[in-house]
Amino acid sequence: MEEKDGQLFQEEETSQEENILEEPVPEESTPLGEVRIVEDVIAHLAIKALQGVEGVQPAVPGFSAKLGLGRKPSGGVRISLGEGTPPEISVDTFVNTRYGLRIPDVAWNVQEVVKNQLEAFTGYHVKAVNVFVQGVFFGQAKTVEAEAGEVSSVRDEPEREESQEGETEPASPGLE
Repeated sequence: MEEKDGQLFQEEETSQEENILEEPVPEESTPLGEVRIVEDVIAHLAIKALQGVEGVQPAVPGFSAKLGLGRKPSGGVRISLGEGTPPEISVDTFVNTRYGLRIPDVAWNVQEVVKNQLEAFTGYHVKAVNVFVQGVFFGQAKTVEAEAGEVSSVRDEPEREESQEGETEPASPGLE
């Protein structure tokens, strides 16, 4: 009888493990129809996530992207949707990092933030977030959205004051 109890106990344990491994998968189809998120929307969400990472700015597209070779990255992000229900997302990010920061740590932060944001907003599984560091920038840089929806970087310039003679002089920080 102990063997039976032991076997029953083992069977119950394995069925509990199977239940733990089964996670609810967000459905792409509803009784009203299918829900699909296009790559451009996912790319925009990834760009917004990149803007939240300290010491990172999207890189301008490379030479091959300007020639139209391969998939065009938009705002430093390229999205690939895999087959399946729900689709898997692969993200390539092209970034510049601020000088003085440890690049592997910055890249890891990019991966975590982009993955978490995309999974939270889309319900899709993020298969990979690849980070391609294209360059380094010095000082603070801010990003602005151009009219075409692309993100470009603008270097902060020191403010200038006009003197009484009409000449332009650099403003003294903190002194007025």
